[in-house]
Amino acid sequence: MTLEQLIGLAIRFGFEATIVGLVVFLLIKFFLPSYFSEKGKNLATKEDIEDITKKIESVKSSYAHVLEELRSDNQLKLAEIEREKNIKKEVYLQAVEALTRSQNIVASLPNLNINEQQITSTMTDDAGSIAKIQIVGSEKTVKAVTTIMASIGSAILELMLERGILTNRKNTIESLETYRLKAADEIDRYISMMTNINIEGNQDQRLWDAINKNVEFQTQQRDKYAAEICDLWKIQNEAHVVFAQKCMNDFFEITSLLPDAVLSVREELNLPISSEAYLDIFNNNIEHGKRVLGEFYEKVSSTQA
Repeated sequence: MTLEQLIGLAIRFGFEATIVGLVVFLLIKFFLPSYFSEKGKNLATKEDIEDITKKIESVKSSYAHVLEELRSDNQLKLAEIEREKNIKKEVYLQAVEALTRSQNIVASLPNLNINEQQITSTMTDDAGSIAKIQIVGSEKTVKAVTTIMASIGSAILELMLERGILTNRKNTIESLETYRLKAADEIDRYISMMTNINIEGNQDQRLWDAINKNVEFQTQQRDKYAAEICDLWKIQNEAHVVFAQKCMNDFFEITSLLPDAVLSVREELNLPISSEAYLDIFNNNIEHGKRVLGEFYEKVSSTQA
């Protein structure tokens, strides 16, 4: 439709009619052909859409299956991680108790009433619990614990040699004390005999001389044993104090190795703690213990002097 034709329609039918005719013309020329063309396409791709839908549903189903497998696998892995963590906790709790007992052996060595069999038995029993760390522990934890155990072993071997001297001297003192008491009992027995003889009025001089001679001999034995015991106790007490100080110095030195193991274990078990705060508390306690023991040994030394 040309411009002259539009002007002619406008003159012939009016302006409104011309606009309506233009709209109808545009619909017929542009929209309807496109509509019917798209309609044909829709009819042509209906089966394709159904196939695509089926494929999408299939993919969704496969995806859901994969997600379920992943979820199940993750749950198994989480359960395995939790189980391993629980095993570690159990191993570490037992190992810490055993490690503490082994460490305390060093501090208990000055107690000469504990025999060597008790010491070796305790260390043997606890070694098994501590050794389990090598199976479940990280490299850092294993290294820290191994360092502590090596220090404990070295300290005990060295200290046991000095302890043996103290133990032998203690046994000698106990033996001498037994002899001294036996001599004192003999003196008491002869004195009792003298009392009975005197009551009976027995004037046999030879009997009295024999009894007096035995009393004199037993008195000399008693006094000799007492003097030996006194000398040995002086040596023993001084040596014992020095030995106890050495034991506690080794104990504190071993204790200073604990933070590395503790912090490593806490890291493995996801038990966070401030390293600085922990070390501050730990070192303060160590220094307090050293100060208290130092004051105690000064009092003991002044008393012996």
